[in-house]
Amino acid sequence: MPDEVVQGLATLMRVLESAGAFLLFLGFLVATVDWVRKYQGDGALPAFESYRKAIARVVLIGLEILVAATIIKTIIIDPTLEQVGYLAIMVAIRTFLGWTTSLEMSGRWPWQKQPAPARSQTTSGD
Repeated sequence: MPDEVVQGLATLMRVLESAGAFLLFLGFLVATVDWVRKYQGDGALPAFESYRKAIARVVLIGLEILVAATIIKTIIIDPTLEQVGYLAIMVAIRTFLGWTTSLEMSGRWPWQKQPAPARSQTTSGD
């Protein structure tokens, strides 16, 4: 692969890593400010639940970006066994967090069917 392409991908990887870290920081900051507002207005429990969901979303999005940077590094820039192991760990963490976040938000695992809505039973005038 030409050196210019490798250098461009290395730059892209660094930009993605920086963007992922910045997004995590900014997301935590925004979620915390929102938590303070909700805590003052709605009380502790609604504020905490909202904060927890917001943090989970921020972590998932940040990890997506960091996984993309790690994929570029592993495949193009530094294809070593150590980098493949690091990528596998990142993907496993991302998958686990995605599953547990889905469980917390919807009350079911991602592979479980959504429960059918309860039918109202009408009574015939016996």
